[in-house]
Amino acid sequence: MQISFQQLRTIMKASGIPVYRDDAPTEATYPYIVYEFVNETHRKASDRVLKSMPLYQIAIITDGTESDYEPLKRVFNDNSVEYSMFTGIPYDENDDTITQFITNVRCVN
Repeated sequence: MQISFQQLRTIMKASGIPVYRDDAPTEATYPYIVYEFVNETHRKASDRVLKSMPLYQIAIITDGTESDYEPLKRVFNDNSVEYSMFTGIPYDENDDTITQFITNVRCVN
């Protein structure tokens, strides 16, 4: 299903996981969602733009496991949101092992 950016934000918030754009505050507790604009493509006809389609990267930042992204996956599936497979990327933050579980969603404006 094609969704707008505002619908995407509403659906992410429905997961119950805190949602931030670009950066989370330093006092944010795990897990939380950070989303970022990646790029935009256009659907054209007769040299006119019919649709703008921005792509957003969505990361679940956690000190836990892949079960931490299940609430987001559940609301995406319940709302028929098309998303790419989640990829886990571990890194160190303040001597803690943190994992980003990353997916991408293309919206339609």
